[in-house]
Amino acid sequence: MKMIPLSIAIALLAGCNATGPTDSQDATAENKVAAENGLICTREARTGTRFGKRTCRTQEQIDRQEEEAKRMLDTRGNSVGRQGGE
Repeated sequence: MKMIPLSIAIALLAGCNATGPTDSQDATAENKVAAENGLICTREARTGTRFGKRTCRTQEQIDRQEEEAKRMLDTRGNSVGRQGGE
């Protein structure tokens, strides 16, 4: 009698193992499509979760965002220690 539940559990676990493509295979296929479209995909960390967010951008968008970030840091760095009226 104990063999029946055990054999059912093994059959269910074997069925779960025989599913479709894995996440890494899906990601590889998506990266190929993105590369054909001129996109660069990265996985970015998100605050408050262990899961990352996949972001795809063109090289032009990446360069523009880097320039904006540098400009923002430069303007903030120049105003350190200044008082409102000076």
